[in-house]
Amino acid sequence: MPKKKETVEGEVLKEKRVTKKKADADHPKEEKTKTSRVKVEEKKEYRKAYFFPRLMAYIIDFAIVTLLLSFILMFFPANENYSAYLEEYEQIQMNYLEGKTSADEYINQSVDVVHDLDYSNVMTSVVGVIVFILYFVVFQFYNNGQTLGKKLMGVRVVSTTGDDKVSMNQYVLRSLLVNSLVCNILLIGMVLFMSRDIYFYAKFAVEGIQTILIIVSAFMVIYSASGRGLHDKMAATRVVMVD
Repeated sequence: MPKKKETVEGEVLKEKRVTKKKADADHPKEEKTKTSRVKVEEKKEYRKAYFFPRLMAYIIDFAIVTLLLSFILMFFPANENYSAYLEEYEQIQMNYLEGKTSADEYINQSVDVVHDLDYSNVMTSVVGVIVFILYFVVFQFYNNGQTLGKKLMGVRVVSTTGDDKVSMNQYVLRSLLVNSLVCNILLIGMVLFMSRDIYFYAKFAVEGIQTILIIVSAFMVIYSASGRGLHDKMAATRVVMVD
């Protein structure tokens, strides 16, 4: 009888150990599922940022960057050539608008002036690109998806893939379009290495494409259910309201 009792007790202990191991093994899965469910629910709580607050945020940011760029350029020597070329180009435009010159004459007169104007302004363009990258990419990355304009308007950028945190690469992709970085970088390279004739037509082609892309992106922000523009689609991001 004692031997039978020991056998029964042993089987009971063995069953308890198996049950405990099974519970321990299942517990992490339950926690993981629970955590994933919480993350999904948190993502669903975001409200889409509509066009007006996004537009106002960008206007504020553009004003800030313009003031910052103007301050930095105060430490650079005055560009007298740029002022002279600008005045000459404005006169060419005025003559055309007043009907004093034909379209062919306007183009012929503008080819050299437009190239010289942009070539003399290369340093300013380079500094502008750097300032835009520092503000719209680096600063926004370290400020939880917000520029000063976005913070004032109560919006921020979040990622649509994985974690809400937007990577530096995603901010670069957004800025290539919405902040015209790709257009400005192309124009700098073109004015340095293209001939005057080719540059004149290529410049307006690039700027025209950039304008069309921005208009299309604006319509997508206004009318799409997600409120995501081309730059958001390209970078896998979206702009949301901060509660």
